[in-house]
Amino acid sequence: MLWLERPPIIRWVAAGCLVAVAAWSELAPPPTTSMAFLVSDVAAGTRLGPEHVEYRTVPAAPIQTIEPRGVAAADLKEGDPLVASMVTEPVIPSGWLLIEAPVPAHVGPGSAATGIILGESSAPVEFDARVLEAGGEDAFGSQVGVVAVPPEWVGAAAAAAAENRLVIGVETAGR
Repeated sequence: MLWLERPPIIRWVAAGCLVAVAAWSELAPPPTTSMAFLVSDVAAGTRLGPEHVEYRTVPAAPIQTIEPRGVAAADLKEGDPLVASMVTEPVIPSGWLLIEAPVPAHVGPGSAATGIILGESSAPVEFDARVLEAGGEDAFGSQVGVVAVPPEWVGAAAAAAAENRLVIGVETAGR
């Protein structure tokens, strides 16, 4: 009975530490983080800003939210956390310029497009374009979006858009 001769102080301290760590892990509040959640539905192609999100404190999770910068890559629903896969920043070829043009509402940002200038007495003229923001309906019922065009077509495309002679054609998959 050698072990009864000395008081087991070391074992008591070790057991006390184990109980303290277990109690702390059970009673400590869970780690939290601030996440961005959408406050309204957002259509694909809409440029995101601070007005589209609110920040909520939630338990820490492996999901990383982002700041509302860029363009909605798809239709987003109210209440969803804003994560990187929901936002895109379309790539515009170097030197291309932006104009407002009638863009269909369902077109995603960065979609390749064809601009068509309708002539009154001449054949339509086509040029390459890239959709930057999908069309949002304005007060007059037209779908106005933002399109990037090559510099040599900016003047003709902007004039045609102002005269309602510009059509933006976009290839869509599965529609």
